[in-house]
Amino acid sequence: MKPRKLKLFFGFFPYGGVGSSSLECPTVRNWFCNTVLKARNDERIESLLDKDFSDTPITATRNEAVMAAQAVSADVLILIDSDMKPDCELGNDPLAKPFWESSFDFLYRHYEQGPVVVGAPYCGPPPFSNVYAFRWANRRNDYPADMRLEAFTREEASARSGIEEVAALPTGLIMYDMRAFDLISHPYFEYEWEGDGPPCLHCGCPKPGPRARKASTEDIVNTRDISQAGIIKLGYNPVHINWDSWAGHWKPDLVRKPQILTADMVGRRLSEAVLSGRRSDERLIFLPERYEPDNVVRPVSTISRPPFDLFPANYESKNAPAIG
Repeated sequence: MKPRKLKLFFGFFPYGGVGSSSLECPTVRNWFCNTVLKARNDERIESLLDKDFSDTPITATRNEAVMAAQAVSADVLILIDSDMKPDCELGNDPLAKPFWESSFDFLYRHYEQGPVVVGAPYCGPPPFSNVYAFRWANRRNDYPADMRLEAFTREEASARSGIEEVAALPTGLIMYDMRAFDLISHPYFEYEWEGDGPPCLHCGCPKPGPRARKASTEDIVNTRDISQAGIIKLGYNPVHINWDSWAGHWKPDLVRKPQILTADMVGRRLSEAVLSGRRSDERLIFLPERYEPDNVVRPVSTISRPPFDLFPANYESKNAPAIG
């Protein structure tokens, strides 16, 4: 039996030129060139196309990338931003895996079961460098109004491995089975704004507010909606993060005078933590179902999944951090 062959489409967003000219970090094309060489020799791949999208706003260009992939009947869409360094931990972390190989393998294995989306984790710019990966959280049981998207902490993210279902992802480096876009309607990518009113009962559009501050960025809106629509229409969450394939995020930083640590700064509690014996290389690993022995118990989310219509278009707008 011949293997299924998939058509790939790579979408680039070279925004380094601020719209007037296209620029990007060389780590993007270095990764792409290596990926093309691997893809050309992969019997699962029929063809490969790529295109730059460097107009503004970003919501328009991301939507245009999806439409361009649909126009050529692509099966898989890979998006990468101009400021990314894919596979930045290869050689540093013994558990690190290349994003292309591990994510495409996962998508291809799952293809007959239905679409999945796989994104690379990465952090935001200083001063906080938050992790751009989200899950559902609440402070009370059985109280839908309290549900919100919450980012994984830096400590949690650093100790995770494998491919895990998540509530929402960034799209700096992400791989879509194109069938995932059939789960939602146009526009696939859009901002949500603080101060917007509830959706209109007739057209579904929120009543515009001042739109001076973003409540949710276009990537979070897109992957969140695919996640929720997938649960309703497919019976599973298609959105996943590949914890073994961290991407670097090039952001200018102001480097200040060194602030060093000295012996008098190391207190008793820090000493106790060091002596506790906890290993820095411990990981919480998520295994694909097909590789699980019968005696392994999978981690189960304690957050109940309410009906889709409990979430209006801007339900997380006061809680979800805007990223960009």
